[in-house]
Amino acid sequence: MESSGAELLTDDRWAADVLLPHRPYATNHLDRGQYRMSRDDALAMRYVEHSPHALLGSIVIDCDHPDAAIRAFEQPSDHPAPSWVAQTIRGPHAGRAHLGWWLAAPVCRTDSARLQPLRFAQRIEAGLRTSVDGDFSYGGQLTKNPIHPDWETRYGPAQPYELRDLATIHTPRQMPRRPDRAAGLGRNVTMFDTARKWAYPQWWRHRDGTGRDWERLVLQRCHAINTEFPEPLPFIEVRATAQSIARWIWRNFSEEQYRALQAHRGRKGGLASGKVMTPAKREANRLRRTKVDRAEALEVLL
Repeated sequence: MESSGAELLTDDRWAADVLLPHRPYATNHLDRGQYRMSRDDALAMRYVEHSPHALLGSIVIDCDHPDAAIRAFEQPSDHPAPSWVAQTIRGPHAGRAHLGWWLAAPVCRTDSARLQPLRFAQRIEAGLRTSVDGDFSYGGQLTKNPIHPDWETRYGPAQPYELRDLATIHTPRQMPRRPDRAAGLGRNVTMFDTARKWAYPQWWRHRDGTGRDWERLVLQRCHAINTEFPEPLPFIEVRATAQSIARWIWRNFSEEQYRALQAHRGRKGGLASGKVMTPAKREANRLRRTKVDRAEALEVLL
């Protein structure tokens, strides 16, 4: 399904380079829970974590259709060929698969100061999901282990993709921010945006406390946001996100910076609403107040 002569990914290369966690979560049965284990033990399991909680090393889409491999590789297609497709061999779910695109540069999922790459990765993921009609509710942490004998795996290009190379005609320009509509990487972005905006004014009220109490407060807020997702993030990701937001604000904020931020937001709000106080408007308001005051004075005197 790939062009002849193109170098394809292999089991050995996938196990050595694509799987990033040092001690991945893995399991043989999703309904029995998942557990951290050594890399070697994890590679013997049917389902395995494809990226560490802090870094996105691959974009994985769950394609719940019996022709998943055809959707993945058939040419012409709207998306680049996936790095691998691990599909169910037999039973009522035969043909359904996890499609993975290996990234050359992992994307940080827990740094509140660098949200732009994560937002872009979220849009890329949404575009790929639309292109193959993938499952919106897929959590994205565990994937079918491509080297496990229970799956039939077809490999794509051996070289990883730059994130920009995965953009398609389906890549959206914007994504919904509501928690109940967030899926995949959208949960990370929504949690960052929602918790960060909530945390700035909260810092003012808690700035005289301890950093540890502040981190606990932000963690509680992130946990509350996480419960609104149709498929909640693992707690380890929630905690890492909360720590990133809390520590960045605690380390970088001062009363002067807070006041400057509030002033900037006020000006921005004025520009958005069109209520900008130009010199002409100020003079018109002054004259209007003068006329009102004079009329009231005459009414009282007469």
